[in-house]
Amino acid sequence: MLQVIEEARVETGRRLRLRFADGRCGTVDLGELVARGGVFDRLRDDAAFAQVRVGKGGRWLEWPGDIDLCADSLYESLKTQSN
Repeated sequence: MLQVIEEARVETGRRLRLRFADGRCGTVDLGELVARGGVFDRLRDDAAFAQVRVGKGGRWLEWPGDIDLCADSLYESLKTQSN
């Protein structure tokens, strides 16, 4: 089943509170991903990280500069992280 993000809110650090169409809610910590650098290096800046928005149809999160994360991957992260 394809996951759909309905809402994404920035929390402290590099964490996002997500709500999915099936009702699952939780917080994903993207700190390690951002710390790796590369394409995500830009998200070390608080202002840039705060520009997150839900992509078309809720299928991804996106930031300016062609940075995105798949809804399915984020959903799986919620299942493995304690919230």
